[in-house]
Amino acid sequence: MNTALSVGGLGIGLGVLVWYLLRWWNAQKTVKTGKDWRSLTPLASGIILGILAASCAGGLLGTVAGWVRNLSNMAGDKVISGATGTATQAVGTAGVPNLTPGGAIIVLAAFVSLFALWKKVKDTSRKPLVFGSVAGATVGMSPGIAGTLALALIPLVNEAGNSLLGII
Repeated sequence: MNTALSVGGLGIGLGVLVWYLLRWWNAQKTVKTGKDWRSLTPLASGIILGILAASCAGGLLGTVAGWVRNLSNMAGDKVISGATGTATQAVGTAGVPNLTPGGAIIVLAAFVSLFALWKKVKDTSRKPLVFGSVAGATVGMSPGIAGTLALALIPLVNEAGNSLLGII
């Protein structure tokens, strides 16, 4: 589902990222051995899953990613106009390539793996995973840095899936 991203939706996605990164940074102040970068893995995984869901043209994953962008757009637009009095507008989306059938297999396998392992994921990792997915579905479609990540990630997933199809 191709839902346009608005300034408010982008603000929600960036707000989620800033919220979790600042909380992580503050928690790392007490660590004496240096920063534990591995603790960002659930957030990064969520961002990647959100980008992969947003790259789906339709189906369940694409529809849910579209709903996430719609809700982010509505909430963010209301917050921005209410807080600043500024009207929001649509933001251009990254020209993300379509998933190939092989790439779709990889995306589906990633989500099936997530659902299969959901009960095994620590409770402290679930929130960053979910909110990372929200950030990925919104910010990942922007034409900025996160959109550039999507432009690199989707061809990689497509190639991996196409290679898998060539092997089978």
